[in-house]
Amino acid sequence: MMKFQFTLATVLRVREIAEEREERLLTQILGQIAKTRQELHDLQAQVALLLERSERDLKSSMAAAQLHITYAQMRALELMQKDVIEQLEKLESLRDHQMNIYRAARRNREVLTELREDQKERFAYEAMRREQSLMDDNFAARSMR
Repeated sequence: MMKFQFTLATVLRVREIAEEREERLLTQILGQIAKTRQELHDLQAQVALLLERSERDLKSSMAAAQLHITYAQMRALELMQKDVIEQLEKLESLRDHQMNIYRAARRNREVLTELREDQKERFAYEAMRREQSLMDDNFAARSMR
């Protein structure tokens, strides 16, 4: 009996590799987004801590120099937050773009996978028909004797 061979196997393998590559890139971007979100959360926590500390220190007669330093630190943290938010927006845009690329690569691979499965089913059906035909011919030949 002949073995099934998919004539586009090489093309399918290339598309599988492309899909895997795009998925890896998407995963890397998602990791960067998670890291950036954590960085933003940490900055927000630092700002909240500074605010709490400055309010407490104001109630206990904080020196003007210390107040100035605290506000400078808060301003620096707010600028860092702004930069991180911009970075996060860029990463999310990159994620959306990469998601579209990944989906296209996946669709391309799925088309060939479905084609291979259809051809494999057709091959098995035809092989079964040939075998049945051979058995019918053998039975007919024996019956004529």
